[in-house]
Amino acid sequence: MKRSSVCANTYMLLSLAFIIVNLFTLSNLAPWIDEVMFLDTSYNAAVHGSWETTAWYRVAGQSPFSTYPPLYQLLATAWIWLFGGSLLAVRSLNLLITFVLGVVCLRLMMRHGLRLSPITTALFTVLLWGTSEMAWMIRNGRPDMLCALALVITVQATGNYLLVKSTAHRLAVITTSALLFCSGIQAAVCLFALWLFLFIVMKGRRKEAMRLFVLLLTGMMVGLVLTALFMLAHGRLMAFASSVIQYSTLLSGLALTVLPWAGKVFDFDPTAYIQKLHELTTASSLGERLAAIIEYRSFLILAVLALMAYAISFRKNLRKLLSDKGFLSLLFALYIPVIMNLAGRFAIYYRWMAFLPLLIAIVSIATRHLWWCVVFGMVAMLMTVIGIRSMLPDEQWDYGNLRSFVQRQHFISSDAVVCPFSVFYEIKPICDTCYFVGIFPTAFIGHIDYIIEAPDGDSFDQPISDYVNRLRSDTTVVLTVIDHCEHPSFTLYQVKTKHE
Repeated sequence: MKRSSVCANTYMLLSLAFIIVNLFTLSNLAPWIDEVMFLDTSYNAAVHGSWETTAWYRVAGQSPFSTYPPLYQLLATAWIWLFGGSLLAVRSLNLLITFVLGVVCLRLMMRHGLRLSPITTALFTVLLWGTSEMAWMIRNGRPDMLCALALVITVQATGNYLLVKSTAHRLAVITTSALLFCSGIQAAVCLFALWLFLFIVMKGRRKEAMRLFVLLLTGMMVGLVLTALFMLAHGRLMAFASSVIQYSTLLSGLALTVLPWAGKVFDFDPTAYIQKLHELTTASSLGERLAAIIEYRSFLILAVLALMAYAISFRKNLRKLLSDKGFLSLLFALYIPVIMNLAGRFAIYYRWMAFLPLLIAIVSIATRHLWWCVVFGMVAMLMTVIGIRSMLPDEQWDYGNLRSFVQRQHFISSDAVVCPFSVFYEIKPICDTCYFVGIFPTAFIGHIDYIIEAPDGDSFDQPISDYVNRLRSDTTVVLTVIDHCEHPSFTLYQVKTKHE
């Protein structure tokens, strides 16, 4: 049997094992704000045929609408339409995306000259699926794994173009980079960071790098136009532009400087926009944002070991390091948190941007030195044990209790319910109108029949309690406690007006 076939079988068998573990433990992670924000629109589109949401915030004074580039939500819409909207079905989408991501990464490494063996393939697979941080990113219901897949595919198209500059390869670079933008603007920023890194290290090929930049920029502009047209068709172009600015520290700072001037020139009042940006802007310095990477323990341990491995392996000729693709991949993994923070931010769900190139660097050195393959293999096994333990249920969280709590109520489809994010997968199939006021403004809430309060929940559950307290002070409303739940803690209220 060919080596490539053995490697492919190794990857598939190990990935299948991790997928099975994930399928049995997906419900141990509570549905959370970002997951519900993205998937509420997809669920409504798949089940009700409407691209609307009651799990987003108001932007630019308009009614709430998902302003994230729509590729992931469109894909999730099709997935829910095909396989249903249960927690297991919907979260399985990211498992499939991650599996494909691993295949593309392995093909990319082999295409760049790495002679993978079953052992190094197993090392890559275990680290891809097994660390607690990657496991969380895979399971959390966000579009980050799609962003990772789109980025790696774009990198592969870029590599093909640098080898053979045909029209087909140019179109592939433009197409993949356009899809990358539509999967997530943060992934587009990461791609430009990669281009800048390559421009610095490609000393003799900078004209070629500039031609590549034109192709990438063209693709990004196509992606931007497609996304803008989608938002314009839904009347949310200004909201989309505002949401892009508010999530970048750099762009927010520029906007706060420009808006007062723009208000005078174009004769509009920028006060509301300035106030919103001030509310969303954090006071943390660049150093404080960079220090957050210390929390990414798997990355730090593996990065330190990789630096040691390369330093020891090249100790007799350190100059060769800067021409070694594996070491350059390691440098990029260390560089990306810095450049992303300079560009805007580097949230915990963006950490795949640093982890994937680190994996490539580790596999690269492990293919050449058995000793380091053994060292990284032992560390990978330890991290996998910790990663699997992170998938186990929390003593305060029992999804079976949550499901039972929702199912024993007498909800009907016409009921309107205010609820926490954690009940998303159970309440959506029952009630057509679910207000997730942890993010959805209460000013847009209409008639309410029930409220599910999470009194021991996190900060995003507090707005529900605030809403309950406001209704208690309303003399025209009667709140009646109907039911309770423990682990997680819920209280169900029935809401009636006094004339009912």
